[in-house]
Amino acid sequence: MFLSLRKIWFLPATLTLLVFVCGAAGVLAVKREPAKHRADLLEARARWSGRPFDAYLMRLRDRGCRMEVEVRSERVIKTRYAARPCEQPPVAVRDLFDLVGRHGTVRRTCVSRGCACDDVLSVRAEYHPTLGYPQMLEITLTPTPNWRHADFWQAVWKTRSLDACNDLPVGSRILTVVSLTPLP
Repeated sequence: MFLSLRKIWFLPATLTLLVFVCGAAGVLAVKREPAKHRADLLEARARWSGRPFDAYLMRLRDRGCRMEVEVRSERVIKTRYAARPCEQPPVAVRDLFDLVGRHGTVRRTCVSRGCACDDVLSVRAEYHPTLGYPQMLEITLTPTPNWRHADFWQAVWKTRSLDACNDLPVGSRILTVVSLTPLP
């Protein structure tokens, strides 16, 4: 009898330990990705800071819209559009780096079911191999549970599921630096 009672207690304890170890491994894997993201960003910024010019002409494409931006001392001086004005405001490379740096932050709060979900910004960047500026930015807004708000827990109670935000659309776009030309 004593041996079977020990087996009964052993199984839940083992399962709990297994879940804890798997969860810890998942957290460590997730923590490594942001560290690499930050390291890549810092290295790219350092390459950009070492460039031999201060003024440049940058051509951008965003959702089919094309713009040409003249920049001096990381300030937009002039903007020309290929056809129609873009939704994306004119930016300098500094602004693109700032956008990449906001990866993982909440972009908009309370996007659904009261405040059950927030939109979290994800930015994946590809950098120019020598100058370091972001050549391509994949920008995604993902509805994410707002665990700290009572509205999330009310939605969980109503739906009987922790997936209160999974049925919401994910928004994504690609911003491309088509070319960057130094100016005198």
